[in-house]
Amino acid sequence: MTMRYLLDTHTFLWMAADPSCLSKKVSKIAGEIGNSLYLSAASGWEIALLWQLKRIELPDDPRRFIPEAMQKLTVLALPIGFQAAISALMLPLIHRDPFDRILIAEAIKEKMVILTKDKAFREYGIKSVW
Repeated sequence: MTMRYLLDTHTFLWMAADPSCLSKKVSKIAGEIGNSLYLSAASGWEIALLWQLKRIELPDDPRRFIPEAMQKLTVLALPIGFQAAISALMLPLIHRDPFDRILIAEAIKEKMVILTKDKAFREYGIKSVW
């Protein structure tokens, strides 16, 4: 059965730069034929912002790094939809990170499982795997 998974930002970065940081479950899911992996535009924005603020290092400018890593890892782009953006505002304030709130809203709307180490995601009643 084909499953659709939304990557949390750290999951994507670890897949691209240091796969040994991934759990065995996430590594298995990422390697299974038929699974579709998605990266939210919110994660692209977060990566670019963190790089600009010098909070993360990347091997290349994010404008090149992100699309090249997505292509190499066969990760599909998930644009931020208007409905998800508004729905993120309506979520309970369990998680205060605006990027994570967008991911949660997208996962709810798209009925996706999020691949994340962040246990707070589960408090929203969505499926997450680590």
